[in-house]
Amino acid sequence: MKRLNQITVVIAIVSIVAAILTLSKKRASIYPFMTATASNINSGIQEKPEEKLIPGSCTIFCISYNGSVFMGNNEDWKNPLTYFWVRPAKEGEYGILYFGFDDFGPQGGVNEKGLAFDGNALPYVSINSHPDRLQPSEAIVNNIIMQKCSTVEEAIKMATSYDWGKIYSGKFAGQYLLADATGDAAVIGFGTDGELAVTRKPSGNGYIVSTNFNRANPENRYGTYPCRRFDVASKMLESINKEEDLTTDFIASVLDATHEDGRTIKTLYSNIFDLKNGIVYLYYMHDFKDVCKLNTYEIINSKQPPKRIKDIFPQNISENESVGNQNNSLKVGLIVGWIILVIGSLTIAFSKIFRYNGISSKIKVFWILIILFLGPIGLVFLTIAKNRNQINK
Repeated sequence: MKRLNQITVVIAIVSIVAAILTLSKKRASIYPFMTATASNINSGIQEKPEEKLIPGSCTIFCISYNGSVFMGNNEDWKNPLTYFWVRPAKEGEYGILYFGFDDFGPQGGVNEKGLAFDGNALPYVSINSHPDRLQPSEAIVNNIIMQKCSTVEEAIKMATSYDWGKIYSGKFAGQYLLADATGDAAVIGFGTDGELAVTRKPSGNGYIVSTNFNRANPENRYGTYPCRRFDVASKMLESINKEEDLTTDFIASVLDATHEDGRTIKTLYSNIFDLKNGIVYLYYMHDFKDVCKLNTYEIINSKQPPKRIKDIFPQNISENESVGNQNNSLKVGLIVGWIILVIGSLTIAFSKIFRYNGISSKIKVFWILIILFLGPIGLVFLTIAKNRNQINK
């Protein structure tokens, strides 16, 4: 009897825990970037190991040809609440136009001098600490470098002057692509030795691509090496051999060819930074027919409040499909969880109660129906009735 009561208590606890996990999952689907992945390697706070970006997302590249310099990015994730906002300039700090999610941990952005960045998620790697270097109080790339630097060369110098180990607790889960108006670009990440590693774009005409494998250590990756998106983007960018071919339409076609449209992960927005002219071309929900053109300098100087990306696009471009997929996944999880709890409750009822008590078939059917509707709660009621010797009354 004591063992039966213990089992009943365990079932009740499992039910409560399942309910809590369900609510937590729902909250996480709304706020998935409380982490340091592609969004949060930029936030300054490193995430828990289990809170990883799902593999197969975010394609970033920079290409320059003579007088043209473009940086392209697909922001692939499952949170449709996307925004752009401004960090105004102040004495000694450049103004920045940021893009990201509703936690306002910047996913990418460009400052008033034409220095731009974005980040890819990677599995964690251990990184070394250097206590003798500068100790940052906020995210090194998306805050400090974007406020203080105007070129990639300056950014690399500043990145190597800081101790990354302490602020990121000795581990890191991503890499950044930085590009500037001169056509210089580089991917900053960590090598096999735990030290900061820089992969440079060829000087002059050329390109660099960054996806979800570490450019300095390809074994540190999500998915295959090289991935499909890397190969597709590289092949298309390699085809440019004259400046007139390097247009925003061409860059958009590269983003279109590498966008994600999975059941969970989708390209929620895409951006092209024209770093020479200070223009951002913004696309929503991998629809490359409608584009919103933003003047970087005007928006930074306007100091406007954060704005939903969807609000500047036609209403026929909807995020409902993405939200619907999240809701469907939640419903499936709830149904499967409930079925497991009901089956477990019925198993206990048959093996521990019905089997030994000479209970009539009619009473058994009654309690089976109760358990089918109430699951482990019905099992608790059955156990109480048995303990009170009222099960046949």
